[in-house]
Amino acid sequence: MWRDIYRLTQAPELFLESGNLRRLIDEAGFAAVDMMPPTVAESVDGLRDFLVESTRRHEAELRSAVQAMGHGDNARHAARCLFAHSAPVASSLGRWLQGLSCPCDFEDDLQLKALALLADDAGAGQAEMSRTDGFRRIARSIDLVSAAGQPCDIVADRSLRDGVFRLPAILLALSRRSEMFVPEIAGLDYALRTVGLLPVWRVLAENMHASGWERLDLAVQQTDALPHGHTPASLSRHILDRHDTSPERRSRIRDGMVWAINALAADAADFVAVVRLAADPARAMARLIQERAGEAAVYHQDFALEGKSLKQWFVEAKSDPQPLVDALARSRLICRGDPDRSMLLGSLLRPDGRMFRIFQPDDLDVIRRWILSLAEPDVAAEPGPARVSATASPPEHRRPIEAGDLELGAVPENIRDAYHLLQGRALAPRTRRFALDYARFWLSVARRSIGASERSLPEKWQQGLLRSWLLDAHALHDEAFQRTEEQSMPSRETLIDQTLQLAPLTLIDGAWLQGFSEVAYASSRVGAPLFRIYWDELGNGDRSINHPRIYRDLLVSMGVELAPTGSREFAHDPRLRSESLRLPVFWLCLGKLPATLRPEILGLNLAMELSGVGGSYRSARKVLKHHGFSTQFVDLHNTIDNVSTGHSAWAADAIDAHMAVAAQFVDQDDEWDRIRAGYAALAPVTKRSNELDFFKQQKRSWRVRTAREPSHA
Repeated sequence: MWRDIYRLTQAPELFLESGNLRRLIDEAGFAAVDMMPPTVAESVDGLRDFLVESTRRHEAELRSAVQAMGHGDNARHAARCLFAHSAPVASSLGRWLQGLSCPCDFEDDLQLKALALLADDAGAGQAEMSRTDGFRRIARSIDLVSAAGQPCDIVADRSLRDGVFRLPAILLALSRRSEMFVPEIAGLDYALRTVGLLPVWRVLAENMHASGWERLDLAVQQTDALPHGHTPASLSRHILDRHDTSPERRSRIRDGMVWAINALAADAADFVAVVRLAADPARAMARLIQERAGEAAVYHQDFALEGKSLKQWFVEAKSDPQPLVDALARSRLICRGDPDRSMLLGSLLRPDGRMFRIFQPDDLDVIRRWILSLAEPDVAAEPGPARVSATASPPEHRRPIEAGDLELGAVPENIRDAYHLLQGRALAPRTRRFALDYARFWLSVARRSIGASERSLPEKWQQGLLRSWLLDAHALHDEAFQRTEEQSMPSRETLIDQTLQLAPLTLIDGAWLQGFSEVAYASSRVGAPLFRIYWDELGNGDRSINHPRIYRDLLVSMGVELAPTGSREFAHDPRLRSESLRLPVFWLCLGKLPATLRPEILGLNLAMELSGVGGSYRSARKVLKHHGFSTQFVDLHNTIDNVSTGHSAWAADAIDAHMAVAAQFVDQDDEWDRIRAGYAALAPVTKRSNELDFFKQQKRSWRVRTAREPSHA
């Protein structure tokens, strides 16, 4: 079950109903408080102290289980099993924060600080520098490549217990509906930062010759992304305290801490079970047989063991594998205590044998240790039952994951409703269909624009060509600026109106990259430069250089006061013309579809970062200065968007990295055409202004239905 949920929640565009998610948390046992003293759950500090004490206890129990293995091969095997079983939780480090950032909160100080925590966990825009990447480096250093894989590789490792996917599955699920669980996530984050390095890794660090464990410590800063004077733990507590604004929110914060406490306790029990299973070769062998029994039953109908077909043995082993383990131990397939002389590990596995390549190296290690243990008649004196029950088997833990209600979600009837509806993060199914339709509509117009102006991208992509093309484009911007030097200044009223009409766009600066706060994307070679751009647009956690805030301050200096960007009042402000919302809505749609429309996002991003450098930003500076307004916004963009070391260069690097990989799997020209369409989508060439009016162009009208859950709070 948990393995399946972990797999499903990897998808960045997944939508989960919050009610179902709460039921899932209850089903995991995370919400229970019956094992805590009555007064503990009444305060954050009480829960923190209880967490610290219980973490020490879990660590001691796990250390004792590992020490009971002694030294030598058995101890090394147990440590490697334990490390492999920690891969799912390692893959989720920091990811509970990845869904918090959304356009409606781009100016919110608390969300900017949460984004700073996320940036630190994800590597702050440096490829392969996330905490998860730190775990992968350790895995490679100890030659445990299976644990160094991507989530899709980890979930395919059938040797891992279902329970170790429980916590990461819930963490990822929360990230898909973060807007509904903000106080709970604050509490959960503080609890995890309080623990710092999980007990399993503290114990492993004592027993494995590897370095880099500090990268996994959630209380230790790994980049310069955090505000000055803060550690991850202190910043997390600061965020928690700021969220504590009412009894209701305080209760929800404590709920998040309780979830973490119970989740870590369940994880600790699973990790102890992993060690004990590794300590008992018979139980490990029974589990291996049980996992393979369904498949094996198909191929062994002609082989008899103790008067019964091996097929029947395997059918019965699906519910109780121990009788088959015992029968194999008595059979001629096994030479007790001598794996090298046993047929099961000898002739049957040779290239001409009937079981060639059936077992993976880890499986062979399980079989070898079991055969060796058969030479020691008293080895099974391990406390606890040796029998592996059906309820302990991963296959029996699974249940179908049902599809959700595809009719959830609102569909806007006009551009203003669309702008407001898309301010959040999660998209319910019907809203997602609208967003995809709107984006495809806009891109269809953009495709007709390719080649219709000088600003189109080159017809073909070649590695390295884009950087030289950038320099040429920059020179053209300068030429255009020089030609307009002598043009008359627009009036103060015209300037203010132009600035106002750009507000729906500029106050969501970076929204097209919203999906790249996904840790797996933000730490990849393609996504890292995009996250750096997104992180820059929002001020690197510093509200004083937050681009939307700077622009809002400029508007205020012009005498223009606007409602919060995420409010309905903002979208329906009569001073904003409807056509001023069309491109921003396209941005908002793209930001929600980072997997579906990645090439188009890459193209738009380059267009956006290059658009004003060397030309229009310089022109805007002259006009603003002439009328006595601050030039901070355009000055900032003209420098950080530069074509050599700034956003424009990073945007080109992201495209080159994407194309280098994509060309191995899809048609290179088709992929490049999609990027070109995204680039053209910033300013499609049209003959009539209403060509970009989605709602007017639709043959059927969209009708608004009240969403069962809002897209954002």
